[in-house]
Amino acid sequence: MLNRLLSLCLLAAALSGCVSVPNPLSPPQVEALHLAAVTVEVDPAATLWWGDGDRAYARSKGLPEQDSEELSKTPEARTFIAKAASDKIIAALQQQLKPVLAGQRPVKVIVTLRELRVTSVIQRILVGGPHEMTASVAIVDAKTGAPILSHPGQRSIARAGEGIGGTLVDAALLAAPIDRLTNNFAEDFRNWLLPQQPPL
Repeated sequence: MLNRLLSLCLLAAALSGCVSVPNPLSPPQVEALHLAAVTVEVDPAATLWWGDGDRAYARSKGLPEQDSEELSKTPEARTFIAKAASDKIIAALQQQLKPVLAGQRPVKVIVTLRELRVTSVIQRILVGGPHEMTASVAIVDAKTGAPILSHPGQRSIARAGEGIGGTLVDAALLAAPIDRLTNNFAEDFRNWLLPQQPPL
């Protein structure tokens, strides 16, 4: 029974973004911060597995989408895909953090992307699997660059429809996988930074 409970706890932790590092700031300290900017840096060794990004790069070059997987292996394609993913991450974090970081002290949020895996349609039909993203997030003083806090490795997931039926429903009813994944990442970080209190 104890082993089963431990397994369930570990699974719950995995599905909730693997938040294991405590936030050192109190709620009043967090609320004193003011979001001035969000930037994303991509680790040179980062895994960037995003089929829609590959196809967007092929289209930008006027090349056929069926060649996108091979084209994505070039340094230029990696830069293009990293920029597109970074823009999504920045937009999601700004949306989630602006209402939370609305104090007086200007801060900058710096994300270092370690892994981005948007599961392909073929994989979801054949074997399934969620979309995943791992990154470190730091908050620094916007004026001096002094570190304020760091979350060294946040992992977030977005559920993906599996099998033919699930994949079709996913495509018809839900937002694009990259948007769901980056939004989940931003929401996970917001909740780590300032956990929402349950209603009375």
